[in-house]
Amino acid sequence: MSSPKIGIVTVFYNSPEVLPDFYKSLSLQDYENYHLYIVDNSSNDTSRLLAERLATEYNISATLINNNGNNVGVAAGNNQGISAAFKDDCEYILIANNDLLFDDVTVFSSIVDIALRDDEKIISPAILNYPEKKAWYVGGHFDKFRALAPHEHVGADYSELKATLADHCTYSPTCFLLVHKSVFDKIGMMDEKYFAYYDDTDFIYRAVMASFRVRIARDTIVYHKVSISTGGGYSPFGAYHLTRNRIYFARKCFTFPQREIAVFYTIATRLSLPVFRQESRSVFKNILKGIRDGLRM
Repeated sequence: MSSPKIGIVTVFYNSPEVLPDFYKSLSLQDYENYHLYIVDNSSNDTSRLLAERLATEYNISATLINNNGNNVGVAAGNNQGISAAFKDDCEYILIANNDLLFDDVTVFSSIVDIALRDDEKIISPAILNYPEKKAWYVGGHFDKFRALAPHEHVGADYSELKATLADHCTYSPTCFLLVHKSVFDKIGMMDEKYFAYYDDTDFIYRAVMASFRVRIARDTIVYHKVSISTGGGYSPFGAYHLTRNRIYFARKCFTFPQREIAVFYTIATRLSLPVFRQESRSVFKNILKGIRDGLRM
C-alpha cells in the first residue's frame, strides 16, 4: 500500500512531564511518512525547549508553532497545526494529545492500512487509561437530551471486551484521531469558541451530520494519562469550560425539544455538583460563570 503523508498535530500547555513518553512512542513507529506539528500555548519555555531537544534526540521531523506565552486554547491551537499540515500537503491529520504513550511499533501503519483498505475517513484506536490499562475510549455516541457524548464500556477489561465491539460508532474524542483532509474540506475546522472541552464533540457531531462515521481500530491500542494538562473536570478551569461549552454545544447544534431539555438538564446537574461533591467555593463560582457565559454565546 502507499504511504500518505500524516500531519501529527499536538498542543502543549505547561506539561513537560508527559513529553518523553510521547516522543519515544513516536520514534518507535515503523511508519515514516509523518511530520509533527507542535503548537506551544505554554506560559513558559520549559515544554518548548524539551520538545525541541526530544525531536532532535529521536530524529523526528517537526515544526514548532510558538504562541509566545499566549494560550489560544486547544481548538485554535489544533487549527494552527492543521493549517500548517495542509500547507505541507499532508493527506491525513492525526490530532493527538501529548499525554499518550504507545509501545506498538505499528500504531500508525495499522490505522493507515485500515483507512486505505476500507476507505475510512475518521479512525480511532482503542484508548486505555494509564497506568490502569482499562478501557477509556472504545466507542461512543451522542446523547442529545443531556448534551453528552458518553464513552462506552469505561473501566472494562479490554481483553474481555474487544471481540464484542462494533467496527463503527458515532463519537470519538480527538485524543488520538486520524482524519482525512476531505472531512475538513466538507465540515470546516475546529470551532475556536470552545477554547477547551467540547471542541472535539462539536467537530465529530458536525462530521456525523455530514454522513461520516468513526471507525474503531480494535487491534490498535494507545494509552492515555487522563487529564494531566487541565486538572480534570472538577478543577476551576474544568468546571467553567465544561459548563459553558456544554450549554453552547446544545444551543448551537440541537433543535427543539432536545436543545431546551439539554440546556435545562446541564444547568440543573452542574449546580448540584458542589453540593454532592463538597467542592470548593471557587469551583461553584466557575460553574455559575460558565452557565452565564454559555447562555450568552
